[in-house]
Amino acid sequence: MKFSGLLKNVAATLVLASPLLLSRDAAGQPPAGRNGTFEKTIPLPRTGEARLGWAAGGCSVRAVSLRNYPSSEDIEKARKDPDEKDWLWWDFHVDNRSSSPCRIAIVVDVYDRSGSVVKSSDKSDTVDEHKVDDNIRISTRMRTIDIVNAPHARIRVEIGPK
Repeated sequence: MKFSGLLKNVAATLVLASPLLLSRDAAGQPPAGRNGTFEKTIPLPRTGEARLGWAAGGCSVRAVSLRNYPSSEDIEKARKDPDEKDWLWWDFHVDNRSSSPCRIAIVVDVYDRSGSVVKSSDKSDTVDEHKVDDNIRISTRMRTIDIVNAPHARIRVEIGPK
């Protein structure tokens, strides 16, 4: 193939791929697939909640918040004993506005500063039809110092029929 033919192929590929490259959210992630699969990296919502805004088939995962974040006394204790552990609860705020139950599967990966996963937890649950303002809670027991030092978590969700 001549060089000009190669350039035409590259240009054609870029033209075809450009809508996919341009259709990314603010975090640089591609849009969710039609199958109800979502993924996002978020800063740990230590004192508030992180908006997610994912929906498929009438079911939605609106946001996530943390419960039982370590107190300053717990953090001080963990600095003296790095093996000290605490429970952390991830409360996912979900709705089902459809007329049939849906299944929501959630995976949470907590990362350390070097980019390694320090804890991974998951849960799958059913949300009944017409259920508004429900919660799916994932329990995570991990080293307190890892909770405090974790910069972000990766959330993966699948929403589908029961």
